[in-house]
Amino acid sequence: MSDESQRNSIFNVVTDSNVYHAQLDDLNLYAPDKLSHLQRGGIRNGVGRNEAQTQQMLDKIPPSDRSGVDAQSATEKVREYLAEKDASHIEPHSKGGSGHPDNIKWEDRSANRARGDREMTPQEQIKLDVKAQVDNFAGALKAGLEAAPKGAAIGAVTTAPFSMLRNALRVVRGEISAQEAVEQTLKETAIGGGVGGVTALTVTTVATACLPVKIALTAINPALLIAGGAGMIYEFFKILDNHKQKTKEYYENVTQQELNHLKKIEDELIYEHTKNMEFLAGERAKNLEFLAESRSLNDKIANRPMELGVEGALKRYLESAAIAQSLGGNPVGANLLNSSQKFISSVDH
Repeated sequence: MSDESQRNSIFNVVTDSNVYHAQLDDLNLYAPDKLSHLQRGGIRNGVGRNEAQTQQMLDKIPPSDRSGVDAQSATEKVREYLAEKDASHIEPHSKGGSGHPDNIKWEDRSANRARGDREMTPQEQIKLDVKAQVDNFAGALKAGLEAAPKGAAIGAVTTAPFSMLRNALRVVRGEISAQEAVEQTLKETAIGGGVGGVTALTVTTVATACLPVKIALTAINPALLIAGGAGMIYEFFKILDNHKQKTKEYYENVTQQELNHLKKIEDELIYEHTKNMEFLAGERAKNLEFLAESRSLNDKIANRPMELGVEGALKRYLESAAIAQSLGGNPVGANLLNSSQKFISSVDH
């Protein structure tokens, strides 16, 4: 999975995160009885709280217990939270404690009534605050887990098309087989789904538990939406550009391989030609040496001194015959040579 796909999955999941915290207007519309609970909880006489104080009472509800995917679901969470809660006084009303939100904590009805008109101890206040934080985190985590499957789906859908394109082009380039492309696409899609699921879990949990984070995400949501769209466009063209570059490198590599192969063949031809030329040169030198010796021998034979008379002619013939025999030849008139030698010997005697 590429960094671009991972980033785009995160952007798309974040922009799709849908966390809504109930407002007073929502309670007035969907749960007016609970709005009254906020306005008059802990007040026995006189008019209820003003709007600012009523908002303070709403803010005392843990954020995750007044959140949902929309106004109606968030209001329903408020209704569920307040169903078994009393507006408990830190300083009892019977001892002069006011109904101002600063003197009120939301507490289980049974615990509040068991205390009676006793003042709430610091330990009890801390216990309520800790319980509110724990309830807030537990509710936020539950919301995150509920959002994770949708986030995983968004991450997978964001990743799959680009993974398919990238791996299909790898098949075209001959880098992987079609089966490997399918396996790699499924793997990357699963990773994209995992990234989306974790992102949805984290973002939803944090945004549900912490209202300022939700406000910040809402503020930057348009920018994230633009960034996510731009990121997907960028990833698309980057895949195509990478394919173009890889294809260029492939053909350059193939061309270089062919050139190297041709050079190797050429070097072999040059080597064989050089070896043959050296052999022929050696043979030529031998032939030239032989011709020179033959020419020298011819000159020696042709330039011999000639003696007069039959005896001189016979002597010259015998020398020529000896030379021919030394060269492996059979001199002409060799059969007559013995009878001629006998005749000359008888004349001498």
